[in-house]
Amino acid sequence: MAWSYGDTVLYRYGRQGRAGFVRVGRVIADNPDGLALWIAPGSPQVESVLADGRGLRDLPIAERLHLPRVRKIATWRGPGIVKYAPADGDWSLWWFFNVNGQFEGWYVNLESPRVRWECDSLRVIDTADRALDVWITPDRVGRWKDEDEFAALTGQPGRWTAEQAPEIRATGERLMSLAAQGAFPFDGRWTDYQPDSAWSTASLPPDWDRPHLAAP
Repeated sequence: MAWSYGDTVLYRYGRQGRAGFVRVGRVIADNPDGLALWIAPGSPQVESVLADGRGLRDLPIAERLHLPRVRKIATWRGPGIVKYAPADGDWSLWWFFNVNGQFEGWYVNLESPRVRWECDSLRVIDTADRALDVWITPDRVGRWKDEDEFAALTGQPGRWTAEQAPEIRATGERLMSLAAQGAFPFDGRWTDYQPDSAWSTASLPPDWDRPHLAAP
């Protein structure tokens, strides 16, 4: 199931059959190594927020953990990003740029193994976010992010288990080691990426909310 250059793909984070965050990207490359997408500035996306409209990070994790949430249609804020998902694995990698197009660093998002599927005109990647992340600077120095959130959510219903936690952290450590070595995918590819000038902003299809298929 290889997707073509410029195809629109939904990258969905969710759990228990329901998508909570959805991003829309265009295919840069899709091959046996993995899938690379361009998430353009202003691209539509779906976000989960607290029922009173506040963002999830407006409250400490312990306070927001059991509060009701709703979803809203929004847009990707800031410059565009390259988003890469390896063919196998429990992580994705995001290339961040500033408003002048200069590369600012890599964001390692630790997530569950992906489910890739398509139906009619939909092309979808489903996964579940695992809270713990890594920021890697252009000189390939990594640091952990959101360790407190990872600890608070471990073992919660519908989340990863305490037995899975060491393996999740080991994935982050492995990616930091690859970065320090300048090994793939930290080998300089896409650090000067410029999107195709012929691409229009991708749209969010009306059937974006089909059942989410990935496990936590």
